[in-house]
Amino acid sequence: MKMTFKIILVGGLLVFFAVVSVVVFAPVALWNPPQTTVAEERTPEQSAGRVLFYSNGCNYCHTQYVRDVDNGMGPTSDGGNYVFDNPMILGSERTGPDLSYIGRKRSMQWEIDHMRAPREYSPLSIMPDFSFLSEAEMRDIAEYLFYLGDRAAAERMIIAPTPYQGATGPAVPAAVPSTDPSAPAQGWPTFTGSGFYEGKLLYVSRCLTCHGCAGNGLGQYGGTLVVTPANFKVDPFRTMPDEQWFWHVSEGVQGTVMPPWRESLTESQRWAVIRYVQEVYAHPIERDPNEGAPPPEYQLTNPLPNTIDNLDAAKQTWTRECMVCHGDAATGKGPYRAGIEPVPPDFSNHANYVPYTDADYFWRISEGVPWTAMPTWKVEYNETERWQLVHYIRSLFTQTETAPVQPALGKDFEFPTIMKTMTVPAATSYETGKAQFLDLCAPCHGVAGDGTGPEGAYLNPKPADLRKLPAELQQGLYGPNPDGALLARITSGVQGTAMPSWGEFLTERERWGDVRYLLDSFVDGTAKASGSVMGDGSVPSQYVRTDPGIFEAEIATISPTAGKPLYQQWCASCHGSDGKGKGSGTAGLASGPPAPLPKGMGNAYMVFRIREGVPHTMMYGFRQQLSETEVWDVTAYMTGLLGGKWGG
Repeated sequence: MKMTFKIILVGGLLVFFAVVSVVVFAPVALWNPPQTTVAEERTPEQSAGRVLFYSNGCNYCHTQYVRDVDNGMGPTSDGGNYVFDNPMILGSERTGPDLSYIGRKRSMQWEIDHMRAPREYSPLSIMPDFSFLSEAEMRDIAEYLFYLGDRAAAERMIIAPTPYQGATGPAVPAAVPSTDPSAPAQGWPTFTGSGFYEGKLLYVSRCLTCHGCAGNGLGQYGGTLVVTPANFKVDPFRTMPDEQWFWHVSEGVQGTVMPPWRESLTESQRWAVIRYVQEVYAHPIERDPNEGAPPPEYQLTNPLPNTIDNLDAAKQTWTRECMVCHGDAATGKGPYRAGIEPVPPDFSNHANYVPYTDADYFWRISEGVPWTAMPTWKVEYNETERWQLVHYIRSLFTQTETAPVQPALGKDFEFPTIMKTMTVPAATSYETGKAQFLDLCAPCHGVAGDGTGPEGAYLNPKPADLRKLPAELQQGLYGPNPDGALLARITSGVQGTAMPSWGEFLTERERWGDVRYLLDSFVDGTAKASGSVMGDGSVPSQYVRTDPGIFEAEIATISPTAGKPLYQQWCASCHGSDGKGKGSGTAGLASGPPAPLPKGMGNAYMVFRIREGVPHTMMYGFRQQLSETEVWDVTAYMTGLLGGKWGG
């Protein structure tokens, strides 16, 4: 056939209409997906809002289509979501967030205010200002946005994509522990047989630096990240299904440094670490580790001499890695201890640990303890570092080993040269240092700084009596510059003692806060123990409606009897057992003793002062240390101490 102009024209038109039919008309005629619960007929206001949304170009930046690869945007879109959309306009590019599931995540008034002034709600937004629209038009757009999605007010956790849905790990092998008292210990056989030992090794080597040995997302590296790593001890992780765990471990988490572990771990390895995290952190229960005796390969004695240098090296490791669970005094009361079961050991209970040998400690430090969060430190620390820790524990905590002689004060170490001339920065906060002292230092040094804290009572050498600081500084034991000397001592700890090397745990700014508190409270005396600045009895607005009757009706019974030991523990060393000041801890205190507790203090005022403290004085705020019930118990006891009658 000769290709004439007419034939080319007709043929081209036929091809064009054929393509249009296939691409446009056929889908309209044939597309009939089943309606999903996401799709609902729109009200007139929602329909008007949809027209305004597209006519104002909102779809240029905001799509309404979630693909399989869009992990962080909600469930993958289904054709049935759009059965009422005619025409279907899914948007062009994601300059702004996808809006497929935005409905009910924010109020309609929020949407209106956001359209009117976008940068009030997102300072870096490039979204135009739509205040030229009428109030009714913005309301219609808000109605449309409120309609979008599945009408769930919040997605607690993004649903795992299709490849991971329904994923479940291998079942934990059954084990029948022996009931024969003479049988070998069952802790390790059941633990290794369950596969959790492999999971622990993987967790320590791959996960611990971010998620921490306590599983709370506060690993040493995790605290430096913009997005804090997951805390496995709270929801949604406690109730998260296996498919979610496997998805996140396999693919990582968008917007974070969580790696896609499928690139380096096999499927069985990923499930092993998931099971370990679930059992130890997300679903902990109290189990008997029942470790037994160290195996033959760990029947060793410490090859290192017990020297000050080895203890100092171990102290740095202990402060960095062990203190968060075991505590700086090794009583098992570390700052991250909450939610760990079985609980960390209390080494002050010498009866339990006197029989332990070098091998017992080295084995447990190296391999961890079965069915506990105790890491397998052999993965992270070499033999020398682990043997140093054995000396540290046995010398300072269980006291089953003779410690090296503690160097004399002022001769224990040479302060870093740069610290010899440093002074407390002007902006350093006394109140921050005070709160930090109460939380981290008072357990050993006591609230009055007299060295009689409850956790330090068993230590040898004893915690320092900070009331002696002025005399020690006058004798030149800290060098010519007390500011820098105190910073150096807090940073490096005190040689031959359990005083931590806080430079491993606290920032320089936080350590300066401690220095400020020490100088003002124990050296210069510019702060007062509680002084005469208790105020006129007025309380801030958040305490005005504090009422013991409502508390007892709704929460718990208030007991003056329960308040007595709490008062003796936290208050008596400063205020005295009679509340008249001049407690035993204030003798020689540069800040002086507190004034007698004034009679007639109201309940709300006492609760306020116990919880919040008194600014610019040594009166701490105990809301971190005491529960609300305990605060009321102390209040009730103090009422009787001051001559009143609780409830009278």
